[in-house]
Amino acid sequence: MSEHQAGIFDRSFTEHLFLEFALGGGHSVEAVRAALREALAVAGERTPVLMAFGPGLWDRLGEGFDFPPFSLEGMVPATQGDLLIWIQADNRSALFDAGLRVHRLLARELDLQLEVQAFVYHDLRDLSGFVDGIGNPEGERAKEAAIIPEPHPAAGGSWVLSQKWVHTGLEDFHKLPEAEQENVFGRTKADAVEFDDERMPVNAHVGRTDVDYHGVPQKIWRRSVPYGNTTEYGLYFIAFSCELDRFDYLLRRMYGLTDDGVRDRLLDFTQPVTGAWWYAPTREWLAAL
Repeated sequence: MSEHQAGIFDRSFTEHLFLEFALGGGHSVEAVRAALREALAVAGERTPVLMAFGPGLWDRLGEGFDFPPFSLEGMVPATQGDLLIWIQADNRSALFDAGLRVHRLLARELDLQLEVQAFVYHDLRDLSGFVDGIGNPEGERAKEAAIIPEPHPAAGGSWVLSQKWVHTGLEDFHKLPEAEQENVFGRTKADAVEFDDERMPVNAHVGRTDVDYHGVPQKIWRRSVPYGNTTEYGLYFIAFSCELDRFDYLLRRMYGLTDDGVRDRLLDFTQPVTGAWWYAPTREWLAAL
């Protein structure tokens, strides 16, 4: 049975590095494959290196199925790249060492278009002060939500959505009374308890994204982490899904593109500046590069 890549479900790491690359012209597929193999060899037990592919590079690798580039009718910036690298570590030094080695190996064949260094903030909280990812399924349900099932040719791998969000309205958000902040999210701030249906505002973030579609819960596995300095800060959103359509549906609900036309109030305080989705293949596939 195919095995998903290391690090997807392990939330023990405190330091994170995301690198998004674009494939330049004039490079042979074999040269790219060789660079990918060398980059994967950097991974260690406590420095997992996850590799996911955009549709352009995946097509060039000739793996028998395709998928479209990221798009949401112009509502979200579409910055589809060709390769996503996610490195995790227990400390900043190990992260830097691994990230520098991976970048040097890949830069021979690909151009870096985005680098985000991120970190675990307090007890898995976003910079808003709210716990992030509490809606994640647990145990086997997490794998059911994140891993593509048979008989899809991508089975064993995962669809990945990445977005860099900038918290442009964080100061205004913190000026709101705590009860109003909780209405934005749809859960309590201190202990992360979701509101029941009667209390849930129609435009609360939880109400827009913790939903069913034709009776199927649209669960995904979120691994987002904050990033930033004193002048720009936000969230690098990364999530894994068994279906690419789940990402599309949840984003449409956030942006009011579904029948009810309701827009997620969280968008009053933060906006994405990038958007891409990727395919993260199995360990077996990567081993055969």
